[in-house]
Amino acid sequence: MKRALLILLLLSGLAYAADGGSFMVLSFRGSQPPYDLIERYHPSGVILFPSNLKGDPVGMVHALRQRYPKLLVLIDQEGGPFYTYRAPGVPRFPAAMALAASGDAELVRAVGRAIGSEIAYLGANVDLAPVLDVNVNPKNPIIGIRSFGADPDAVIRYGLAFAQGLQGAGVLWTAKHFPGHGDTQTDSHTGLPIVNKPLGAIEKVELAPFRAAVKAGVPLIMTAHILYPTLDPDYPATLSHKILTGLLREKMGYDGLIVTDDMGMRAIADRWGAGEAAVRAVEAGADLVLVGRGGGTADEVYQALNQAIASGRISSQRRQVTAARLAAARARTNPPAPEPDWKELAALNLKAARAGVTWLSGELPIPGKGTLVIGPKISKLWGDEPSLAELAPKYLLGSHYLEVQQKPTGSDITTALERAPKFDRIVLGTYHWLGSLPDEQVWLYEALAKTGKPVYVVALGNPDDYTYLSPAPAGYLATYGYRAAQVRAALEALAGVYTPTGRLPVPVGPFPIGAGKGR
Repeated sequence: MKRALLILLLLSGLAYAADGGSFMVLSFRGSQPPYDLIERYHPSGVILFPSNLKGDPVGMVHALRQRYPKLLVLIDQEGGPFYTYRAPGVPRFPAAMALAASGDAELVRAVGRAIGSEIAYLGANVDLAPVLDVNVNPKNPIIGIRSFGADPDAVIRYGLAFAQGLQGAGVLWTAKHFPGHGDTQTDSHTGLPIVNKPLGAIEKVELAPFRAAVKAGVPLIMTAHILYPTLDPDYPATLSHKILTGLLREKMGYDGLIVTDDMGMRAIADRWGAGEAAVRAVEAGADLVLVGRGGGTADEVYQALNQAIASGRISSQRRQVTAARLAAARARTNPPAPEPDWKELAALNLKAARAGVTWLSGELPIPGKGTLVIGPKISKLWGDEPSLAELAPKYLLGSHYLEVQQKPTGSDITTALERAPKFDRIVLGTYHWLGSLPDEQVWLYEALAKTGKPVYVVALGNPDDYTYLSPAPAGYLATYGYRAAQVRAALEALAGVYTPTGRLPVPVGPFPIGAGKGR
């Protein structure tokens, strides 16, 4: 395989870069094309963040692609919370877990293609999706609804369907986070996660989706900053020759691009420093090192890689192999695509949102008259969206509403208790997708339950909010996300516009995988 890639490189007439920038993917500040950064470091790629896509994002990315046609332009457009290109009018599709809840691989494929069409129009050519982590740990602090679920077979089925959709839109897809981030209790942005389990379990759960991705011809695989003592007791996957070369390259037969997760994350940076870590990642088998936003970190990584090349620590042959893989990936990229039909995408978005809503308990529909809808105003960190309370009068006709903070204040709780006795029932939106349901939301629920009014709960993030609520709610819906289409879908389900038929992709309290009413 390496010989074939080297022949491809020679036939393409591309010479491999002699400096460390060829191993780098850079992020940048501002919304202007980062010409100075590219001229300084000569990276193989750049990655886009929401802060880069202000003003005229399409014009900016198209200008960048026109000036540097071989540049890989990466973006996190998974669906759900990780939605980088979220300009006005661009539909924001549900997260992976919501898509899996639909049970419809063709729908998932269509959503993948729709997201791919958004990316291709923007001008990016690599999507850092899908997430192939098997979310078997409900306390996972960074994956949650980004995963297609707790069943490896379902992750394979829906993850590859999503990938086929991206591929059909002309966008390179990425399997992440190898060898698996779904059974962690530490966020690698803040510390080093450790997954200590036997090889058989790792093979059956964590590695199964990545083996399927390799078989499907995945162009890029992203590493995880996670220590798997069974696979390598000394180094996290990103820096492990045993894992990236011994396991992924040699045993699993993968010869596409390996890109690291952000090297500025504390799981790596706090232990080795960005420069040394970058060199070790390349030595381990990575082809592209994802680096922080310019300035000191990029300088440190660039100089460290150059020194490693000059000293022979990174050999000429090693550089040629990566250059050949880059040439093969570039050969699969496409120019920016025409503008998609936004109305068509919006209709698909609502269809997907409705298909994922999972009805676990209670009776539907409920009348809008006599109903108080209390909804949290969720942080804008992942994108501003209308709250359940804001949309209630439009989609649950006759209802009244109260908006509270994401962590309800004492004043919020007091106001809710003052208003609750005037109504026949209460619909309460809860929200978290990482860690645990905030205590403040639990306190609000418990206070409302004590009024004696039936309380229906709409879980707007992780579906396991049910496990924090006592007594059990009068009714429970899970949406797996708080995007506008999903909030609308939840309210329409309450109103009886349609019957929700989603099924749980993860177990929730007494409800097993596959639970859900309505089918």
